[in-house]
Amino acid sequence: MQPQALAILLLVVCAMVSPHPVIGVKRGRCENEDKNRLLKACERFIKVGHAKESPHNHSPCCAAVHTVPGHDMQCIVDLLTEKERKEHEQASIMVLQEACDD
Repeated sequence: MQPQALAILLLVVCAMVSPHPVIGVKRGRCENEDKNRLLKACERFIKVGHAKESPHNHSPCCAAVHTVPGHDMQCIVDLLTEKERKEHEQASIMVLQEACDD
């Protein structure tokens, strides 16, 4: 068998044996879309100067928390702009994970 034919045969065999790619990719980190959704839904719980209360588990705020991969509120805090940091209590954002997982 010629080297070219052997190389083509080897490529075909490798293509048939290689694992199938995963169709649905699990997101590992939160994104700005997650942050914006959470800031809007949880505004009354995290806005500077608002009374400190916890959202109910079935509230729109907790629904937004549950859409963040791993419910990772640190990731949300990391994405805040300087303006958002001045307008929202980072500690209140961090507490949302625990408040919504109860």
